[in-house]
Amino acid sequence: MDSRLLATLNAQAGSTRDPVIWARAVCRAASHFARHGRTDDALISIGVVRAQFKTELHHEVASWLMLAEGVLHYFKAQTRQAYDRIRRAYGLAVALRTESALPSCAAWMAHIEFFDSKYDEMAKHLEEALTLATPDDHQARARASLVLAMSYHLADEYQLARPWYERARLHAAAEGDEATLSAMLHDVAAYRASNVRLVDTFGGDIEKEAHRASMETSSSVNFDFAIGHQGLDFLTLMLQGLIFTINRKFSDALRVFDQINFESVPEKMRPSINVDRAWCLVNTDRRDRAWELAEAALIDIGTIVEDDEIAYAYSRLSQVAAECGRLSESVDFRDHAERALERHRAFQERLLAKLNGLNTENKNPA
Repeated sequence: MDSRLLATLNAQAGSTRDPVIWARAVCRAASHFARHGRTDDALISIGVVRAQFKTELHHEVASWLMLAEGVLHYFKAQTRQAYDRIRRAYGLAVALRTESALPSCAAWMAHIEFFDSKYDEMAKHLEEALTLATPDDHQARARASLVLAMSYHLADEYQLARPWYERARLHAAAEGDEATLSAMLHDVAAYRASNVRLVDTFGGDIEKEAHRASMETSSSVNFDFAIGHQGLDFLTLMLQGLIFTINRKFSDALRVFDQINFESVPEKMRPSINVDRAWCLVNTDRRDRAWELAEAALIDIGTIVEDDEIAYAYSRLSQVAAECGRLSESVDFRDHAERALERHRAFQERLLAKLNGLNTENKNPA
């Protein structure tokens, strides 16, 4: 069943004689399809707009079209191409003062920069999106609010993240944007699980937070199933596998990890999957295969960018090595893990200061 947002966009496209309003609605529909994993439908919508305007693209249409193409690239896990297209859309909106597209372009720039660990650029674009978007620009404000919430959560400040998750939810619900609601539910679960897994490997009480992460993951998976959401489905499998791992349901975790198409996973995420699989195999008495995966993770560990990911990967490797009788390697891995965790804690403090310094007050009321 199509969402209320898509029904609204189809109605806008069908009821207007203004080619720019029509194109904007169709481009937004293309982004909607892309975020749901409906690649063919997204390509059809983009093709219809290009066919209508050919080489004479109106500047506003060009920004919305390139934004839609960038979102499509992103949900095909083509991050570099996505950033290039969205940056072009944003640059055009800035140069030609395309006020309708600029806040959404800035919000998506911030989204990609967050996942590419470009936090200075992310902060700039977050502030731009939140101060320029009108109160009823639900697309821009939902996306920017979600990125800000994730950023606070990454800084281990869930209480500060929570109101921004709520703003993202309210803006998404206002126009029936189920894809953003899906992303919000996933991100709440994923960032809680990410914090829990560090405690799990470095030592500490995880029972309460692990239970919350499990409940949030179940809500995310059930919502995606209900709406037929399939965008970046490997992330859902990774999260489910991690939750099973944290809860020591190792056979269930391996069953989920085996469903992941490794070719669809960005390179920097692969070592974490392999260390989780190795840990599960150790705990199901398959130590030889576990060490093979540990060695595979070590080969690729240099692709990891974020220090929390590095800390987690080395910490799990330390546990695997100890179980496999490789004690000197276990000690070495633990040293790498502790140094990475120390860097991550310092980063969290810097990120929190950056986020708290943002101006998020709207300058352009409706």
